[in-house]
Amino acid sequence: MNDSNSTSENTPDSWSICDSCRLLANAITNPKNTDSRTYLCMMMQTQLESLETALAMPVPENRKTLPPMPDDGIFDNTELEPAELCDQCRALNYALIMLSNKMVQEVIAFILCERLEMLRHSLFAPDGEQS
Repeated sequence: MNDSNSTSENTPDSWSICDSCRLLANAITNPKNTDSRTYLCMMMQTQLESLETALAMPVPENRKTLPPMPDDGIFDNTELEPAELCDQCRALNYALIMLSNKMVQEVIAFILCERLEMLRHSLFAPDGEQS
């Protein structure tokens, strides 16, 4: 029996794994879960490794023509204020300083560049929306 969310009987597809990661990310960022954050992050790492494998597989037929993604309300998609983006940049830069894993540093450096570009764009927002 083949589930519509699986590429085979035992392998969830990337959409299902991504949804699982989003739920874990929501739990990780919930202040009530600070005591279990390490465990949740380890669960996230396992899911992300599975996602990497799933992304290398062909797109399942049932996923080739999907409707637009609805907003499920799990995350607030409000644009970030420049001060919030600056905080994120500072945290990413701190991680670059503190981490010794070169692969992780490289990925975080790219994320930092993306956040700095978002910050730059937010500073040039129309209608004086700059903070």
